[in-house]
Amino acid sequence: SFGTEGTDGPGNSTFGIFILIISLLCDALVPNIQKRIMTDGLSAAALMVNTNAVGFSVLLLVMTLSGMLTATVAAAIERPELLIYLFSVGICLGMAVLAYTRLIQSSGPVIAVATATLRKVVTVLLSYVLFPKPLLPIHAFSGLLVLAGGFMRE
Repeated sequence: SFGTEGTDGPGNSTFGIFILIISLLCDALVPNIQKRIMTDGLSAAALMVNTNAVGFSVLLLVMTLSGMLTATVAAAIERPELLIYLFSVGICLGMAVLAYTRLIQSSGPVIAVATATLRKVVTVLLSYVLFPKPLLPIHAFSGLLVLAGGFMRE
């Protein structure tokens, strides 16, 4: 751990970095695969529906096998407002994914990834402005790595 608040142990930073690396690999692969699929004639909307259908199926299977589906249904019955929240989040995510997929289709995967990364950077910067927290050297170093990555060529 690098001494940040809310960490539960020394493995958290290593696990977090591992997850970030996986996320970066997916961010590099997925838009390129999506662009290739859309080049074969599939529309952005159809690609989004197909991708989300596969994701939903996998999630449903995992939740069923782990027993979380029963607990989730029970929570939704106990607090019906959860369904309104989930529906709202689903609509917002659907619009975001459709916009991102159309950006890949119209501008290409490189522009889409750069735009998504810039959005994430702005979100992190806003979190430091709106919710003040200590800025540790590891945070500044990570930010510089992201900035350097943005200037790298294919």
